[in-house]
Amino acid sequence: MQAVVLIRTIAYLLSGFFPRSKNILIFGAWFGERFSDNPKYLLNEFLNSNKYKDYRFVWIGNVSIFPDYYDERVSFVRRNSLQSIWYQLRAKSAFVSHGFQDLGSLNLLKGAQTFQLWHGFPVKHIGADDPGNSQEGQHIYEHYQHFLANSKVMAQRVCTAFKNYGATENNVIIAPQPREDYLRDNANNTELKSRIKHQLGIKDSTTVIAYFPTFRDNTEQVFSFVENDNEMLKKTLRDNQMTILERQHYARDNHHTNDFDRPINTPFINLPENIEVQDVLLISDYLISDYSSIYIDFLQLNKPIIHFLYDGDNYLKYDRGLYSNVPEYEFGGPIAYSVDDLVKLLQLPQNQFQSQNRALFNRLALASQPTLIQILESKDGKVRDV
Repeated sequence: MQAVVLIRTIAYLLSGFFPRSKNILIFGAWFGERFSDNPKYLLNEFLNSNKYKDYRFVWIGNVSIFPDYYDERVSFVRRNSLQSIWYQLRAKSAFVSHGFQDLGSLNLLKGAQTFQLWHGFPVKHIGADDPGNSQEGQHIYEHYQHFLANSKVMAQRVCTAFKNYGATENNVIIAPQPREDYLRDNANNTELKSRIKHQLGIKDSTTVIAYFPTFRDNTEQVFSFVENDNEMLKKTLRDNQMTILERQHYARDNHHTNDFDRPINTPFINLPENIEVQDVLLISDYLISDYSSIYIDFLQLNKPIIHFLYDGDNYLKYDRGLYSNVPEYEFGGPIAYSVDDLVKLLQLPQNQFQSQNRALFNRLALASQPTLIQILESKDGKVRDV
């Protein structure tokens, strides 16, 4: 382990001697395993900006995630290839969802601006706030120049969670997450939503329920609707023309696939890995989750949220814990502790849900202006210290 740290430190320091081009921007997400999340949606905003027409955009990741066709201004480069190393040494700015590992095994970005966009609002403890990870991020090659937070609440948590990575109140940018921009900008895009439903084989008349649970570090109980055999739930879904779209958390699910899994005669779909989470949220009429921060994204759409705490308070007792001492204070909707509870909630008319608490939205997911791309544009069209 010490040898790895030494190699990474030397590589990082040496990378500072390479001249960098302000016109090269690089992006990566999920350790190279996904073309998605905040870096992808920020990339799209760059592409739509008149101020970045002459820039070169590079996405670094595993070949399996590269789209068949995308904007011709974007180059897709294999992670850890010589070409990816060259771009890391030349890029002036880099944008990631998890860390430098999104771009490669070595951090070659000394002298570049690095933007830690992260991949969700901190509902559960992360980084140094998680007792199991309190020492992570202390090496020089793990530091970032800028951190994104979508509200003052998130900024406070980012400062403590990522203090070892260099986060301070002076380098946290408060702006909506780009993936929140995508939801807000397309909330009324009926053509796009119809196209997504068609891709998933869902009729326009179907009521869509998204189920995205978080992962559990220490508790093993994982609930799946696809594997559940509750007849009352199935009847409720059929009677109300409802379909549940499920995807287990990436960190928990070891069977990633790009193939649909729809058991015969059941109103459940197990979503493949290549379906964008934000697209699923766009077409969803309800969200069922637990402590996952995905519900913070869904607040953008002003639709019903149900917190399904199928393992009771086990998560609070045995897992990493939450930032709020009273979780209900930050929840976006009612709690179901069992499938029977869930059925009762789904039988209620949608207008009986307190689908969104505006005070909660304004506190946890502030849709403030300007957006991150507007902040960057305001600096004479150049990506530099903000």
